[in-house]
Amino acid sequence: MPQDLPQELMDQLLAADSPTIANAIELYKRQSRWAGYMGPEIQCRFPELGRVMGYAVTCTIKEVDESNPPDPEERMKWLEAIENSPKPVICVVQDKVIGKKGLAAHWGEIMGTMVQQLGTVGIVTDGAVRDLEALHAIGMKVWSEYVVVSHGWIDVEWANIPVEVGGLTVNPGDILHADCNGVVSIPHDLLDDLPVKVKKILDDEKVILSDLRANGVDLKKMREGIKH
Repeated sequence: MPQDLPQELMDQLLAADSPTIANAIELYKRQSRWAGYMGPEIQCRFPELGRVMGYAVTCTIKEVDESNPPDPEERMKWLEAIENSPKPVICVVQDKVIGKKGLAAHWGEIMGTMVQQLGTVGIVTDGAVRDLEALHAIGMKVWSEYVVVSHGWIDVEWANIPVEVGGLTVNPGDILHADCNGVVSIPHDLLDDLPVKVKKILDDEKVILSDLRANGVDLKKMREGIKH
């Protein structure tokens, strides 16, 4: 079983923003440049709370009613998965409510507080959240597609399974890095080496930006460079 993320490694990677993490992963040439991150519909609700990194614990949610009642057993499996996961945890929830996606908030003050007590530092969903002021007050970092006033009537469908949120398939135990720009997935086998690539990206960008600020943009010189 994976161990808790080492604090030193987290400090190194959280010192970089998520676009830099995405750029660093590109250097390995392991996947398409169109892969490995969530789409723009997944919005950061509290940019001022900063970045987050952690292990994904997943579930899907569905609508329920008298003829299709909630399944407390599956909900408990999800909460137990959070408790048993290496830390920190990012809860990733796919909204599968048919015809009413985003019209019921799985996340609010009580649910956010509950999972925080189990080791969760961030919430990512293609569904809805509510109680924004309360979630902000407890420091819960949130990315969602929707904000809505009511919880409707929904519950956990399946716990600890692969989900698709924002076009990204997230498996239980995947490592995510997120900030005001969005959410990116870090392959496990790149984790230990990634700070080296992050430093390369930042060093290269520093040289480019320093030159741009000092010398401006010479399009003629740039075109000559393209020719060679």
